[in-house]
Amino acid sequence: MTWLLSLLGLDNARAITRVTEWLFYTGTPIPTWALVLLVAVGLAAACLNFLPHNTMPLRNRIILGLIRTAGFALALLMLAQLELRLTVERRLLPRVALLTDASASMDLRDVDGQPRRAKAQALAKDLADRLDGRADVSRYAFAWRLEPADGAAALPGATRLVKALEETLRREDNLDAILLVTDGNDTGGDRGARVAPLLASKGTPVYPIVLGSPNPPPRAEVRLASAAPYTRLGDETTLSAVLTATGLDEQVVRVALYEKGVPEPLTVKENIRLGKTPVPVSFAVKPNRAGEKVYRIVLEGVKGGASERRLAAEHRLDVVDARIRVLYVDIPRDERKILADWLARDPVVELASLTMLPKGGWYGQGALRHKDVGEGLPGNEVDLYQYDVVILGDIPRAYFRQGGDVSETKLHWLSEFVARRGGGLVTLGGRAVYGAGNYQDSALAQILPFDIASQGDPQVPREFRALPTPMGLAHPVMQLENDPDANREAWADLPTLEGCDRVGAVKAGATLLATRLADGGGVPVIAIQDVGKGKVLSLSADTTWRWELMRDAEAPDHFRRFWGNAVRFTAPDPRLQPGRPQIQRSQMNPAVGETLSLSTRLVDKLFQPVRAADLVVNVKSPAGRMLT
Repeated sequence: MTWLLSLLGLDNARAITRVTEWLFYTGTPIPTWALVLLVAVGLAAACLNFLPHNTMPLRNRIILGLIRTAGFALALLMLAQLELRLTVERRLLPRVALLTDASASMDLRDVDGQPRRAKAQALAKDLADRLDGRADVSRYAFAWRLEPADGAAALPGATRLVKALEETLRREDNLDAILLVTDGNDTGGDRGARVAPLLASKGTPVYPIVLGSPNPPPRAEVRLASAAPYTRLGDETTLSAVLTATGLDEQVVRVALYEKGVPEPLTVKENIRLGKTPVPVSFAVKPNRAGEKVYRIVLEGVKGGASERRLAAEHRLDVVDARIRVLYVDIPRDERKILADWLARDPVVELASLTMLPKGGWYGQGALRHKDVGEGLPGNEVDLYQYDVVILGDIPRAYFRQGGDVSETKLHWLSEFVARRGGGLVTLGGRAVYGAGNYQDSALAQILPFDIASQGDPQVPREFRALPTPMGLAHPVMQLENDPDANREAWADLPTLEGCDRVGAVKAGATLLATRLADGGGVPVIAIQDVGKGKVLSLSADTTWRWELMRDAEAPDHFRRFWGNAVRFTAPDPRLQPGRPQIQRSQMNPAVGETLSLSTRLVDKLFQPVRAADLVVNVKSPAGRMLT
């Protein structure tokens, strides 16, 4: 009966239990005279086969007569447009959605020694087979999004369980039930405030089938602790990570650093003891060409872990072919000579120096980017913005008032150089700066990280040691050694400094990096603060050259390390150039399924925002699709 109903064109004939009524009727009624005439003609045509003169065998004449009769009968039915109306009883199958969790956490091996994913796929297939013919089943897989599933293939990313339920209700009408095979909660933190009323209004029950242990699985993990978003070509940068283990026996492993596109590890750290205590590891890398580099820190040799997904951490590093353009302005003295000599040797620094001569005039050296060198600092604000860092030495305030410039234009330019351009400004102690140079009410005083003392002797004599503060020991500028204990010892072993300027208290929002204990109170020696888009690093001392010339011959060169840190930390991001849009990501390493915001910044030669630009933005997906 089912095949006949299907032949008649009924959908889902298997759901029909019985036919309760048959009714034939004609769409075009035929008059009685026409009906009699057609029947008579049909019978006459059939009887022609039985006339005496027909010599065909009797069997053939009977078959031919039946065919002619059937032909006339079919013609009669077609002319009459005979139709059949059936009244049937149909058994509707319940509509069921079967959702299988395919997120990354399903790779854990804690279900009878098998991965959760394999168990979920087998369970979903068994449910679908058992419901075949008993329910109309729609199968889906979900992780950060919902997709039609054929075996629930892996979908990387977070588990958006509640979002998957909401999307299922949107796609499927009149669901009688939802079967949910998963291993846990919504990792996005959605507690179902919106979907719960929707499920209740539709009367759709959800039957969860939860796999895996509720306890944390045994696993090891590599997590990035610190990594710079960019580095300059020729410079070295450090990738730091922390190794942790949960529910694993203490064991010895190794950690390898890989670069994308290079099969062999760049470096390997052997005999790492992995246990209950987090283990810090770090790798120094020095890229040999510009562009984007992708590095992976991989934990190898772990035994007993339930997941391998967390055994690697990835970092994308922009390698920029741009040196730090430093302008050092000072008077002839030991600090200028030693510091300028080293900065000129730094492989990522392009040094330009201006020395104020005792009898007037200026002496310029290095990669000067302005032409009016005889006037000292650039006489054009645009020329000043071609530098990245300005080191301001023992320059008297009277210089900024030369030519009757009572508004001290170049000092204001230095302030804007930091705040708007994002440049770095480093100020040094001396006999004609800070309070000793009556800078109290100047534009420079407004951006310094400490107040300028205006009472008492402006100079603090005698030798002293720079004592890092607890926050200073952790600051990037103060990292003489990578190890925290070694760094503390390095500062304690530095040669003493001789004298410093008496400056006031550190301003709110600034960070005191080092101090000097004298006269019953702490005198700030090194302090730093953010000013607008840039940074200001200030030293009240001017004898850091002693760290270089008075160190033991075999001792590490911490003078170079300190000033290398200072220049690199205060320098602006080289990826922002006038007239060239800078693209910024809201996250450096977003997970699959997370929303990533891209923003652009476009400035002119004075680093003012360009507001009337027409930008064409092309976004290329990992699959190669281009969105304009």
